[in-house]
Amino acid sequence: MDDIVRTAGQIVTLTRVRDYVAAMSLVDTENPEELTSHLDAARNLLAEVAATVTQPNTDDVLRTAERIVTLEAVRALAAEPGPITTTDTGRLLGHLMTVEVQLIEVNGVFGEAATT
Repeated sequence: MDDIVRTAGQIVTLTRVRDYVAAMSLVDTENPEELTSHLDAARNLLAEVAATVTQPNTDDVLRTAERIVTLEAVRALAAEPGPITTTDTGRLLGHLMTVEVQLIEVNGVFGEAATT
């Protein structure tokens, strides 16, 4: 039963990542409050991925390797110290871009398998 609950949690989390990536849009790069809000949401989602998504077990070795590398990168970003307190919009934007690129990678490697 634990495996079913864990899998369901992973599905919900990965669906949230897909929704976040699909909804990404332009942000006001001169507004530190807006940048901080987006950064906090993206970092929280990465932390959720790090906590719920386990190492994949599949026969596709290359896809498994990509997923493991991506999960390790997610865990490294999620382990960074909590909220970034700055009004430096350049720094906030840099952090936001790093986290959102990682979410895009999660979406890509955990998306539907390519069919040939």
